Amino acid sequence: MLIPWAEPRMAAALQHLSTLVSSAPPNQAIVIFLQEMGPSDLAQIQAATWVRQRFHITDTSGAHWGNAQYGTTTLVDRRLRIAAVFRVPFESMFQRDGFFVDVRVVGEPRVLRLANVHLESLVADPPLRPAQMETTARYLHDEVVYAALLAGDCNSIQPFDRTIHSDNGLEDAYLVLGGKEDSDEGYTWGPQVPEAMFKKFGPSRMDRVMFCGKVKAKSLQRIGVGVKVDDDQLRKEMIAAGQVDFVTDHYGVMAEMELDGSNLDLSEGNSSPQKS
Repeated sequence: MLIPWAEPRMAAALQHLSTLVSSAPPNQAIVIFLQEMGPSDLAQIQAATWVRQRFHITDTSGAHWGNAQYGTTTLVDRRLRIAAVFRVPFESMFQRDGFFVDVRVVGEPRVLRLANVHLESLVADPPLRPAQMETTARYLHDEVVYAALLAGDCNSIQPFDRTIHSDNGLEDAYLVLGGKEDSDEGYTWGPQVPEAMFKKFGPSRMDRVMFCGKVKAKSLQRIGVGVKVDDDQLRKEMIAAGQVDFVTDHYGVMAEMELDGSNLDLSEGNSSPQKS
């Protein structure tokens, strides 16, 4: 988290995620997509007992990030059989990439491909997000892919972002499940930023889940709504310094997805991932 008080914010975020994970049905595999993680975030993730017990951690350092300050990392349910982990660099002013994890599907030579993205921030001329999504989608539509999921911060702030999924043959889980653009229920950025930023930029649905292939969306909800740093005194200091005391300026999104016609092997002790 590239914001002040990163460590107490991350501690509260991990506690919130722990609660969500512990409440999930035991027959559901869980994958957590994280963006804009810094070195201290990775250290806290690795130190969390519940993470070590339940997840493979794809990144133990930022050595494979294009940007030395921050990057993406994915926590993969230890029961899943991981076939590959790899990054594809984007054309980007911030050295961002598409981060992919391939998971084996029972009785299938093809894989479930998971893409963690943090698309280009701000307005660029020419725009970079369409090309970044096109690059990502090319890997999601590969012939070796049985089904594919994309999740992350898509920085959807311009008109072309509304169709960036359909332009690349992807479904947007929020829209498929009946969500509407320009609705308070869909916004994931805005309500938890300082007032001056909200007035300048307004709210937007930056964080998305997309998919293609033999998979369907069952449900989607926002998470992290109203979650704040735990320490009362620290929150007062943050507000006095002109900061908000929320864990993050984004809401997260949590989707329940279901494979069509096959399933995943959730046996404990499956293969370890290649670090990337």
